[in-house]
Amino acid sequence: MKTEKIKRSCERSYVDYDKIQQLQFDLLLKDYDQLGEILSVFGSSTRIKILDCLSQSDELCVCDLADVLSMDVSAISHQLKNLKEKGFLKKRRDGLTIYYRLSLSESCKETIGFIKSITDNKIFTD
Repeated sequence: MKTEKIKRSCERSYVDYDKIQQLQFDLLLKDYDQLGEILSVFGSSTRIKILDCLSQSDELCVCDLADVLSMDVSAISHQLKNLKEKGFLKKRRDGLTIYYRLSLSESCKETIGFIKSITDNKIFTD
């Protein structure tokens, strides 16, 4: 069998060029910068808690979330702004109060689909 060096970093007895080309092509079809931006939401336990609370309620205002999480309103507002900018939330004004609810943008849905495809992968089910 033929051993081939690729960029001086790897030796192998077989190269599946079709697989490599298909994966390279597939990588071109996704916006990984946007994916990284959306996934950054999950880098904060506070944002994850907010999403969890909103997934269990129709809508909540900043004060509700501040009470539930025992945090300052300003800290919650900052996280809500981040979640809204990333496409996870919609807001509704009622007088002086703003209510937030989950409403996933298309890119968020695609990201969730990406996460699901990774977790459904046979590597995680063996």
